Amino acid sequence: MFRRIPAIATAALTGLAVLAVPATTHAAPSCAPRTSASVNQELTKRFNTYADTAGRWTGADSAYSVPLPGGSDAWLYSDTFLGTVNADRSRPKDSPFVHNSIIVDDDGSLSTRTGGTTAAPESLAKVAGADESQRWYWFGDGTVEGDRLRVMLLEFEKTGSGVFDFKFSGNAVATFDADDMSLTSITDLPTSPVQWGSAIYEDPSDGYTYVFGVEDLQADKYAHLARVPSGSLTTGEWQYFADGQWSDDPAASSRVLQGVSNEFSVTRYQGRFTLVTGDATESLSSKIVMYRGDDITGPYTGKTVLYQTPETGGNVFTYNAKAHPEYGDDNRLLVTYNVNSFVGDDLYADVDIYRPRYVDVEGEIPNGRGCSSEPSA
Repeated sequence: MFRRIPAIATAALTGLAVLAVPATTHAAPSCAPRTSASVNQELTKRFNTYADTAGRWTGADSAYSVPLPGGSDAWLYSDTFLGTVNADRSRPKDSPFVHNSIIVDDDGSLSTRTGGTTAAPESLAKVAGADESQRWYWFGDGTVEGDRLRVMLLEFEKTGSGVFDFKFSGNAVATFDADDMSLTSITDLPTSPVQWGSAIYEDPSDGYTYVFGVEDLQADKYAHLARVPSGSLTTGEWQYFADGQWSDDPAASSRVLQGVSNEFSVTRYQGRFTLVTGDATESLSSKIVMYRGDDITGPYTGKTVLYQTPETGGNVFTYNAKAHPEYGDDNRLLVTYNVNSFVGDDLYADVDIYRPRYVDVEGEIPNGRGCSSEPSA
């Protein structure tokens, strides 16, 4: 439930001194905003009603979405609460909890997929032979290859008894049957300090699957980029973007953009590559921002605030904003973000805290060429 809490906040809580990211990192002249943002009422009602009444899934974080063959969508979640909701909108203290799950959205009809059984649920993907209280997988982004759903996995392990005592330890890919979400295999990826799977972009024009990752240095987070021939995420030769060239060496990967969250999105929107992320250049930021580029490799410029999360404040924080192009159109971009609390009891006292939020950003996005803007709503 404390999935990759913003590192700046984590350091503050543990008494570590943190230097602010210099304000000049993304400095740019301002440009007039031409967008508005509002809560997507349809998806908010759909998922909240399901969480309140289905007796299955009551909240989670991550919330990547992947269109499946046949027209349904797989929503990929990491830390997940299961079970029921009390009449006073609290969670029972014995609510089942797993580290990853999937909800299939079939034209508005939702169903939860986990491992184990309904009575004794488990994570869909588990580290082989490990005690899941000590080592586990969180989900990254996913993509479909034929009749298989591939989902990026990030392995973490406990380093102590504290709630924040864990570290990243490796990358892998989970393969699911796209029809019933059954796990068929887990494929380890080469050792890398980068947490691959923050975003996936399929480019039909050049036949590559592009995978973004994060170099997480606590106060500073940097986006990195890799690619693999489309259709071969688990079998193809990965290449890593390294200072303008593509390299076979995972250690050669270079920084593409500073100030991203651990999860974000890269889509093709209104003619340009559009990266949507929580603003990791600020401590406990409420801002959801975007950058734009003419090429998948960047540069990504024109930092623009799309939305400011109203939940942020006190113990509550928001994180891991991303866009979902299949739920939008040429003039509307659906953005989700996660909500959490630094006080674990809050997540049991108020079921609404630990659920994704859904926001529509509408209008003409600034072109990103040397401008920065605030939202009009």
